[in-house]
Amino acid sequence: MNFEEKLGKKLKYLVFYPKNIDTNKKFNVVFFMHGYGDSMNGISGVIEYLSKDNVYVFLNAPFELNFGGIQTGYYWCQFPLENFNEFAVSQNYINESIKEFLEDASFKIKKIFLGGFSQGGIMTLHNNYRGKINGLFIFGSRMYQELENEIVIDKNTKIFLSHGTNDEVYNIEEGRKIKNFIETKNLILDYHEFNIGHQIIPDQVFELNKWIEQI
Repeated sequence: MNFEEKLGKKLKYLVFYPKNIDTNKKFNVVFFMHGYGDSMNGISGVIEYLSKDNVYVFLNAPFELNFGGIQTGYYWCQFPLENFNEFAVSQNYINESIKEFLEDASFKIKKIFLGGFSQGGIMTLHNNYRGKINGLFIFGSRMYQELENEIVIDKNTKIFLSHGTNDEVYNIEEGRKIKNFIETKNLILDYHEFNIGHQIIPDQVFELNKWIEQI
């Protein structure tokens, strides 16, 4: 795959560019965040099923989690959410990394998407980026209800939400709470449930591809 690893001012990220990218054409930029204990390298495996017509930026969380030996994972904030400083740092680093990548892009930008899986989905829902985002996508995640009042999503931002009915980490009811919250805000939502656990499967990604293409 055509990946390029970059060390940003705040975060590392792995970038996928379409083959033979034409800098005179416009491309969607899709920022994708991994879950707790994973990394940009782990989540980037989803590229196998993503449309190859977009630019994908797989962000790496700032905090290191040592599993012992040579295995290292990363996280956006610890559970339960007691250290709000970590959460705020991650929010800021995500914002700065989005801004940095878009400003440095050598191609024309069509639309911008931000999303993630599990904890990456939490950071998506609770993002406070103030630049334009055309769409948010969330896989197998939950909402921090204690921070619900701080969630601000522009009325023109579309949302894709997908959750497994057998999710053993975040029960399907967590996904439905997000769905209900979004609907109370009268935001445009594309919601899908799949008979799976805490994972992302090809069919979910194919639905995401269609959603991005339609926006």
